[in-house]
Amino acid sequence: MIIGPARSIITGPTTTDWRYNHISILNSDETAALALKLNASRYFKSPSVWSAKKALAMFSLTSYNLTEEQRRMYASEKAENFRWISKIVATYSSYTLTEADLAPESLYLELAELGEFAEIAYNLVPTEFILDNYEKLRQPGYPLEYHNALGDVKLLSSFRGTFADLPVNVIYRPSTKQLLVAVSGTSSIKHAFQDLRVLKTSHPSKRGSVHSGFWALYQGIRSIVLDLIRQGITSHSPAELVLTGHSMGGSICYLLGIELLAHDEYLVPRLRLKIAVFGCPRAGDARLVDYYRELVAAFRKREGNDAFTEYVVKGYNDGVPALPPTRFGYRHFCQEPFYLVGGKLYRTPSTEAEHALFRVESDNNDDQNKFILFPKGGHNYYNGRDLEKFSRRMNWLIQSIPTQDGWEERYAEIAKKHT
Repeated sequence: MIIGPARSIITGPTTTDWRYNHISILNSDETAALALKLNASRYFKSPSVWSAKKALAMFSLTSYNLTEEQRRMYASEKAENFRWISKIVATYSSYTLTEADLAPESLYLELAELGEFAEIAYNLVPTEFILDNYEKLRQPGYPLEYHNALGDVKLLSSFRGTFADLPVNVIYRPSTKQLLVAVSGTSSIKHAFQDLRVLKTSHPSKRGSVHSGFWALYQGIRSIVLDLIRQGITSHSPAELVLTGHSMGGSICYLLGIELLAHDEYLVPRLRLKIAVFGCPRAGDARLVDYYRELVAAFRKREGNDAFTEYVVKGYNDGVPALPPTRFGYRHFCQEPFYLVGGKLYRTPSTEAEHALFRVESDNNDDQNKFILFPKGGHNYYNGRDLEKFSRRMNWLIQSIPTQDGWEERYAEIAKKHT
């Protein structure tokens, strides 16, 4: 789903220069709101815009004990976080999470690292520039201040799909022997309209149906990404292939995962497969989900249980994982997703896979006084990072024209105006 703008932040003539083709991810709340209002009769029982206003009013009744810094952070929010969607569509599980359901800290940290690759896949600034200037861009005040895993990696390709220009990165991490495919979430009006194509189309396997918009986007990257995976495996002999993405990008990863699992030619012996996605919507019906799980079971039987892992993270107050609604016949692929709330990651039971919200109980007295970084939750707050701050700083970087000398000074001046 959309995390940001649908309008260019730089005005200028039509050109192949990425500065002018860039679609900002700030202010796309307008695109999301418009698209969802236009499509309200599909998503919600009431087709009126009133339902959205009612949801916002409902959400405003929730009180949070915020610090002054958090008040400023939320006051500056411009991107769509889909909290109101969560209020309307998301359902609470009857299962209450406790300390016994906590995931290990090591897993939280691993996912936070993989999430960095999902975030830069939005390609707000070309990935080549980001990685070439990583040491500078990770300094305080710069876009990658909270990104620690992007050094010592090799970019194999950064491309856009042939349908709706969906960005994809293919990266090799020598330190972990991982070949990563990172797929962008919604970052343009063209993507947003595909989000809303909720009518299903038959999957080529004839084993179910798939979201027609997501399928069209996947078809636009399919041949390129499969060739790049083959090349990456041949050139680097990775121990693990990782598919990662935020929002819609996570759903596209699952469609790619189905194809990889269904064809032995891609997953060579002893190559592990991992899916790690954040805040993704549903993409297939129950039959396709069953087919996917059969493929996973067959792969594990052949290669071992540890050969395949999947981590789907749903965040508190993020309405995107509740879309499209189950009453449309959609289901989640992952049987045991994780739930992120209050800076903690919880495992959820397999019986609760379709719920997007959970209640949490803690016997730890320290939790009562623990500072929660992002207490309101939402679509842009995964892995201990504020994606809106990230995108805002990326926009400053674009305005500084980093392809020209002196961009660091220009960036500093722009940042100073906003602090």
